[in-house]
Amino acid sequence: MNKQNIFFILILTIVLIVGLSMVVCASSNDSVSGLNISDNYDSALKDAKTQNKTVMVIFDQDSCSYCDQFKQETLSNSKVQEKLNSGFVPVVVDINKDYDLASKYKVLGTPTVVFLDANEKEIHRIDGYVDANGFLDEIKGI
Repeated sequence: MNKQNIFFILILTIVLIVGLSMVVCASSNDSVSGLNISDNYDSALKDAKTQNKTVMVIFDQDSCSYCDQFKQETLSNSKVQEKLNSGFVPVVVDINKDYDLASKYKVLGTPTVVFLDANEKEIHRIDGYVDANGFLDEIKGI
């Protein structure tokens, strides 16, 4: 193998590693450290029924700065996480990937948080960004 081939393979390997790391970072964007959050709606419904908890559906989309702010500031708050982990099953739904579900709950913008009972009946909704204190106030009665 000559030097040119080795150099080409080395460059190709670097490009593949960088590309793969970008995909992994992009796909982990929905996770919030410290919060038991899912990206599978059906699984979240099932878990909520068996655990007797409320489903909290967070509708978001890529390139939504308010969605990112909601995750980074509100959902990362320790008091919010404590409340959600104890009484809710949070799930993130990308409106562009699951248009039917977003349409079912009449989601017009993101972020939108819809709280559901075990029968998928909407019991509360938060449209738009809300900070940690406002969020805790909104979910007191749920």
